[in-house]
Amino acid sequence: MSIADAAGPAVVIGCNTVGHLAAGLVRVRRTGDDTLGRQWERTRRTGVNTLAFLLAQHNRLFVLDADRVPCTPQTDRAVNRQFLDVVARSGTALFVSVDPAARDDHIDRDLTQAVRTALDGGTPGGVEPLTGSGPLPRRWRSAGGTLTYDWGHDWGVWPLEV
Repeated sequence: MSIADAAGPAVVIGCNTVGHLAAGLVRVRRTGDDTLGRQWERTRRTGVNTLAFLLAQHNRLFVLDADRVPCTPQTDRAVNRQFLDVVARSGTALFVSVDPAARDDHIDRDLTQAVRTALDGGTPGGVEPLTGSGPLPRRWRSAGGTLTYDWGHDWGVWPLEV
């Protein structure tokens, strides 16, 4: 008996699974590496980048999970807010982890709006990274027009710490 069979109606999330090989075995697949919430560069490389380039698999093989949106004292509010926004708009799984020390009225409003958007299925038509906007897409197509995100410094400026 497989884990998926034994889980019954529970949702099985595949983490560290091989994409197409997980199709039909897991309902949600975490495609990004752990974003941690300690260093924005890691979130950008393993969360934003994963969402951009694996979004085509969403609802075709499984529900995509680009990894949690961290909210910690170490995360830069401006860029993290954008990651929260694009994940919520995408219609993919939205997981957040919130350190109580990072909460304030602004964070709570951002989280409330993002969760509402995600629970509605994202932005109608979702979002799609536009080609030609670099290795980490800053421009995304949405039903409402083009969205532009500023993910910060260019690639390679900061080393990726584990």
